[in-house]
Amino acid sequence: MTEMISKHNRIIIAIPARFGSTRLPGKPLLKIGNSSIISMVAQKANQLAYKIKNELNIQAELIIATDDQKIYTEVNQLGLKAVMTDSDLKNGTERVFVAVQPRNENTQLNADDLIINIQGDEPFFSINDIFELTKQMLINDTTPMGTMAYKRNELDLFFSSSVVKVVKDTNSNALYFSRSPIPFPKDILGATGLDWLDKIPQLKKNSVHFYHHVGVYAFRYYALKKFATELVTSSLETYESLEQLRAMEAGWNILVTECLHPPFGIDTPEDLRKAQNYEKI
Repeated sequence: MTEMISKHNRIIIAIPARFGSTRLPGKPLLKIGNSSIISMVAQKANQLAYKIKNELNIQAELIIATDDQKIYTEVNQLGLKAVMTDSDLKNGTERVFVAVQPRNENTQLNADDLIINIQGDEPFFSINDIFELTKQMLINDTTPMGTMAYKRNELDLFFSSSVVKVVKDTNSNALYFSRSPIPFPKDILGATGLDWLDKIPQLKKNSVHFYHHVGVYAFRYYALKKFATELVTSSLETYESLEQLRAMEAGWNILVTECLHPPFGIDTPEDLRKAQNYEKI
């Protein structure tokens, strides 16, 4: 671990928290029990920063990037750092890039410093899973970008377009991300593409195995800067509506670490109802 510290002297955990949401307006401020979603995410992320500092002896800090004054105020009342960003930014990655920009000579970033982007609607994320991603990014110190995935076998999720799947190579680098069912079980469903829909009801739970992509990203600062300011929206990114494909089309390796805990994002009123009874990790 000493070798890692010499090359990586700073880690920023950044949480994009946009007020607007088509299905859940004001989502970051909605309550689960007595706590808002953003306060739950931020406080767990702060625990992650402490774990990184304590166990890896690397400087780590937390920034919440928001476009809303109420979110900004709530985060500040927790004693944590929030940064106001423009509501017109296209996505969370751009919001994170703007938020981590150096504001004085004491906040200058090195090219290889790590930025960990945690979604603002994942209050039940596993600290240990993201800590492992952080460690693996430090070990694989030439990899520009990393993310996580959870191994599953639920058929309804395998065929759901809202569940992003990822396949990876023997070095745990992503081969592709898709909303389609990948890898496709040809021996079970056939190869023509004309008959497999009829076979779905006959499948058993353990018939398929796949990796469910978890929307946490680790960028080296130089990669985040290039992604946000230089890479143009790619054809596959547009086709699948998955921004990580922009990096893949540019030829980047994306390291994929395996989670021990399933993802649970809050995107709909039903998700919010389920969250009231969700067992926290």
